Amino acid sequence: MRSAEITTFLDEAVHPMRVREPLPCRELDPLPGPVSRASLVLDLACISLPARSREILSGQGGAAGSVEEKVVKWAHARVRSLVGTLLAGDVRVAAYRPDATALTGLGPGLTPTGDDLLVGLAAMSQRLVGGGLVEARAAVAFSTALAGLPAGETTPAAHRLVQNASKGRFPSVLASAVEMIGNPNADPESLETLTVRLASTGAHSGADLLAGALALVYAVVDGEAN
Repeated sequence: MRSAEITTFLDEAVHPMRVREPLPCRELDPLPGPVSRASLVLDLACISLPARSREILSGQGGAAGSVEEKVVKWAHARVRSLVGTLLAGDVRVAAYRPDATALTGLGPGLTPTGDDLLVGLAAMSQRLVGGGLVEARAAVAFSTALAGLPAGETTPAAHRLVQNASKGRFPSVLASAVEMIGNPNADPESLETLTVRLASTGAHSGADLLAGALALVYAVVDGEAN
Protein backbone atom coordinates (compact mmCIF):
# COMPACT_ATOMS: atom_id res chain seq x y z
CA MET A 1 0.00 0.00 0.00
CA ARG A 2 1.36 3.42 -0.95
CA SER A 3 2.02 6.01 1.76
CA ALA A 4 -0.82 8.25 0.57
CA GLU A 5 -3.24 5.32 0.71
CA ILE A 6 -2.04 4.41 4.21
CA THR A 7 -2.56 8.00 5.35
CA THR A 8 -6.09 8.04 3.90
CA PHE A 9 -6.91 4.69 5.49
CA LEU A 10 -5.70 5.79 8.92
CA ASP A 11 -7.42 9.15 8.63
CA GLU A 12 -10.76 7.50 7.82
CA ALA A 13 -10.31 5.02 10.65
CA VAL A 14 -9.69 7.81 13.15
CA HIS A 15 -12.44 10.06 11.76
CA PRO A 16 -15.17 7.66 10.59
CA MET A 17 -17.98 10.18 11.04
CA ARG A 18 -16.33 13.10 9.23
CA VAL A 19 -19.00 15.45 7.92
CA ARG A 20 -18.94 15.87 4.15
CA GLU A 21 -20.14 18.87 2.22
CA PRO A 22 -23.79 18.51 1.14
CA LEU A 23 -24.91 18.75 -2.46
CA PRO A 24 -25.42 22.37 -3.54
CA CYS A 25 -29.09 23.24 -3.13
CA ARG A 26 -31.40 25.93 -4.45
CA GLU A 27 -35.06 26.85 -4.68
CA LEU A 28 -37.18 25.83 -7.66
CA ASP A 29 -37.91 28.35 -10.38
CA PRO A 30 -41.64 29.17 -10.61
CA LEU A 31 -43.79 27.50 -13.24
CA PRO A 32 -45.14 29.79 -15.96
CA GLY A 33 -48.69 28.51 -15.41
CA PRO A 34 -50.98 25.55 -14.61
CA VAL A 35 -49.88 22.00 -15.47
CA SER A 36 -52.19 19.52 -17.20
CA ARG A 37 -52.15 15.77 -16.73
CA ALA A 38 -51.78 15.44 -20.50
CA SER A 39 -48.51 17.38 -20.42
CA LEU A 40 -47.23 15.12 -17.64
CA VAL A 41 -48.01 12.06 -19.75
CA LEU A 42 -45.95 13.49 -22.59
CA ASP A 43 -43.08 14.30 -20.23
CA LEU A 44 -43.04 10.81 -18.77
CA ALA A 45 -42.72 9.39 -22.29
CA CYS A 46 -39.46 11.35 -22.71
CA ILE A 47 -37.81 9.95 -19.58
CA SER A 48 -35.70 6.80 -19.72
CA LEU A 49 -36.06 5.29 -16.28
CA PRO A 50 -32.91 3.67 -14.86
CA ALA A 51 -33.32 0.18 -13.45
CA ARG A 52 -32.96 1.43 -9.88
CA SER A 53 -35.82 3.93 -10.24
CA ARG A 54 -38.03 1.26 -11.83
CA GLU A 55 -37.39 -1.03 -8.87
CA ILE A 56 -38.47 1.59 -6.34
CA LEU A 57 -41.52 2.62 -8.35
CA SER A 58 -42.65 -0.98 -8.82
CA GLY A 59 -41.57 -2.36 -5.44
CA GLN A 60 -39.78 -5.19 -7.25
CA GLY A 61 -36.00 -5.40 -6.89
CA GLY A 62 -33.13 -7.21 -5.23
CA ALA A 63 -32.50 -10.92 -4.93
CA ALA A 64 -35.27 -12.95 -3.34
CA GLY A 65 -34.96 -12.87 0.43
CA SER A 66 -32.19 -10.25 0.40
CA VAL A 67 -31.98 -7.12 2.49
CA GLU A 68 -32.15 -5.08 -0.72
CA GLU A 69 -35.45 -6.70 -1.67
CA LYS A 70 -36.89 -5.76 1.72
CA VAL A 71 -35.61 -2.18 1.40
CA VAL A 72 -37.16 -1.78 -2.06
CA LYS A 73 -40.53 -3.18 -0.97
CA TRP A 74 -40.62 -1.09 2.21
CA ALA A 75 -39.56 2.09 0.42
CA HIS A 76 -42.15 1.56 -2.32
CA ALA A 77 -44.95 1.06 0.19
CA ARG A 78 -44.03 4.09 2.28
CA VAL A 79 -43.67 6.41 -0.72
CA ARG A 80 -46.95 5.19 -2.15
CA SER A 81 -48.64 5.96 1.17
CA LEU A 82 -47.15 9.46 1.28
CA VAL A 83 -48.23 10.14 -2.29
CA GLY A 84 -51.77 9.05 -1.47
CA THR A 85 -51.85 11.33 1.56
CA LEU A 86 -50.60 14.27 -0.49
CA LEU A 87 -53.12 13.74 -3.27
CA ALA A 88 -55.92 13.36 -0.74
CA GLY A 89 -55.07 16.93 0.33
CA ASP A 90 -54.46 15.98 3.96
CA VAL A 91 -53.23 19.06 5.83
CA ARG A 92 -52.33 17.30 9.08
CA VAL A 93 -48.60 17.07 9.78
CA ALA A 94 -49.26 13.91 11.81
CA ALA A 95 -50.62 12.20 8.70
CA TYR A 96 -47.19 12.34 7.04
CA ARG A 97 -44.97 11.71 10.04
CA PRO A 98 -45.18 7.88 10.32
CA ASP A 99 -44.20 7.20 6.70
CA ALA A 100 -41.53 9.92 6.65
CA THR A 101 -40.04 8.55 9.88
CA ALA A 102 -40.08 5.03 8.43
CA LEU A 103 -38.10 6.22 5.39
CA THR A 104 -35.39 8.39 6.93
CA GLY A 105 -32.18 6.40 7.31
CA LEU A 106 -33.53 3.49 5.24
CA GLY A 107 -30.79 1.87 3.17
CA PRO A 108 -27.02 2.25 2.86
CA GLY A 109 -24.90 5.14 1.63
CA LEU A 110 -23.97 8.71 2.43
CA THR A 111 -27.59 9.63 1.73
CA PRO A 112 -29.76 6.53 2.26
CA THR A 113 -32.48 5.56 -0.18
CA GLY A 114 -35.31 6.61 2.12
CA ASP A 115 -33.99 10.14 2.54
CA ASP A 116 -33.41 10.57 -1.19
CA LEU A 117 -36.99 9.47 -1.85
CA LEU A 118 -38.33 12.00 0.65
CA VAL A 119 -36.34 14.82 -0.96
CA GLY A 120 -37.42 13.87 -4.49
CA LEU A 121 -41.06 13.69 -3.41
CA ALA A 122 -40.84 17.04 -1.63
CA ALA A 123 -39.40 18.70 -4.73
CA MET A 124 -42.13 17.37 -6.99
CA SER A 125 -44.89 18.18 -4.52
CA GLN A 126 -43.74 21.79 -4.50
CA ARG A 127 -43.53 21.78 -8.28
CA LEU A 128 -47.05 20.45 -8.71
CA VAL A 129 -48.41 22.91 -6.15
CA GLY A 130 -47.20 25.60 -8.55
CA GLY A 131 -48.93 23.76 -11.37
CA GLY A 132 -52.22 23.49 -9.49
CA LEU A 133 -52.22 19.69 -9.13
CA VAL A 134 -51.30 19.38 -5.43
CA GLU A 135 -52.99 21.17 -2.55
CA ALA A 136 -50.57 23.78 -1.19
CA ARG A 137 -51.47 23.18 2.45
CA ALA A 138 -50.88 19.45 2.04
CA ALA A 139 -47.39 20.09 0.65
CA VAL A 140 -46.68 22.44 3.57
CA ALA A 141 -47.78 19.76 6.03
CA PHE A 142 -45.44 17.24 4.36
CA SER A 143 -42.55 19.70 4.50
CA THR A 144 -43.26 20.36 8.17
CA ALA A 145 -43.14 16.63 8.86
CA LEU A 146 -39.72 16.50 7.18
CA ALA A 147 -38.47 19.38 9.31
CA GLY A 148 -39.30 17.41 12.44
CA LEU A 149 -37.40 14.23 11.53
CA PRO A 150 -34.73 13.37 14.12
CA ALA A 151 -31.10 13.81 13.09
CA GLY A 152 -29.98 10.64 14.81
CA GLU A 153 -31.99 8.33 12.55
CA THR A 154 -29.90 8.95 9.43
CA THR A 155 -26.51 10.24 8.27
CA PRO A 156 -25.51 13.88 8.81
CA ALA A 157 -25.42 14.51 5.05
CA ALA A 158 -28.88 13.02 4.54
CA HIS A 159 -30.35 14.96 7.46
CA ARG A 160 -29.04 18.23 6.02
CA LEU A 161 -30.49 17.31 2.64
CA VAL A 162 -33.91 16.60 4.15
CA GLN A 163 -33.82 19.77 6.24
CA ASN A 164 -32.99 21.80 3.14
CA ALA A 165 -35.91 20.15 1.35
CA SER A 166 -38.24 21.06 4.20
CA LYS A 167 -37.30 24.70 3.54
CA GLY A 168 -37.87 24.46 -0.20
CA ARG A 169 -34.23 24.02 -1.19
CA PHE A 170 -33.24 21.01 -3.27
CA PRO A 171 -30.06 19.62 -4.87
CA SER A 172 -29.44 21.62 -8.03
CA VAL A 173 -29.26 18.49 -10.19
CA LEU A 174 -32.73 17.47 -8.90
CA ALA A 175 -34.18 20.97 -9.20
CA SER A 176 -33.08 21.29 -12.83
CA ALA A 177 -34.77 18.00 -13.76
CA VAL A 178 -37.96 18.71 -11.80
CA GLU A 179 -38.29 22.15 -13.42
CA MET A 180 -38.53 20.50 -16.85
CA ILE A 181 -41.58 18.42 -15.89
CA GLY A 182 -44.85 20.11 -16.74
CA ASN A 183 -43.00 23.09 -18.20
CA PRO A 184 -44.55 24.11 -21.56
CA ASN A 185 -41.29 25.80 -22.52
CA ALA A 186 -39.18 22.67 -22.02
CA ASP A 187 -38.07 20.52 -24.94
CA PRO A 188 -37.90 16.71 -24.84
CA GLU A 189 -34.14 16.63 -25.37
CA SER A 190 -33.46 18.85 -22.37
CA LEU A 191 -35.81 16.81 -20.19
CA GLU A 192 -34.07 13.59 -21.18
CA THR A 193 -30.60 15.08 -20.66
CA LEU A 194 -31.37 16.47 -17.22
CA THR A 195 -33.09 13.34 -15.93
CA VAL A 196 -30.20 11.17 -17.15
CA ARG A 197 -27.77 13.52 -15.39
CA LEU A 198 -29.81 13.25 -12.20
CA ALA A 199 -30.05 9.47 -12.38
CA SER A 200 -26.28 9.15 -12.77
CA THR A 201 -25.56 11.11 -9.58
CA GLY A 202 -23.87 8.90 -6.99
CA ALA A 203 -24.17 5.14 -6.73
CA HIS A 204 -27.95 5.21 -6.40
CA SER A 205 -28.88 8.59 -4.88
CA GLY A 206 -29.79 10.24 -8.17
CA ALA A 207 -31.99 7.34 -9.25
CA ASP A 208 -33.68 7.37 -5.84
CA LEU A 209 -34.25 11.13 -5.99
CA LEU A 210 -35.79 10.64 -9.44
CA ALA A 211 -38.00 7.81 -8.19
CA GLY A 212 -39.29 9.94 -5.33
CA ALA A 213 -40.18 12.75 -7.72
CA LEU A 214 -41.78 10.55 -10.37
CA ALA A 215 -43.85 8.56 -7.86
CA LEU A 216 -46.01 11.65 -7.46
CA VAL A 217 -46.16 12.35 -11.20
CA TYR A 218 -47.30 8.82 -12.01
CA ALA A 219 -49.94 9.00 -9.29
CA VAL A 220 -51.28 12.32 -10.58
CA VAL A 221 -51.44 10.92 -14.12
CA ASP A 222 -53.20 7.77 -12.90
CA GLY A 223 -55.58 9.78 -10.72
CA GLU A 224 -54.53 7.92 -7.55
CA ALA A 225 -55.58 9.24 -4.16
CA ASN A 226 -56.01 7.18 -1.03
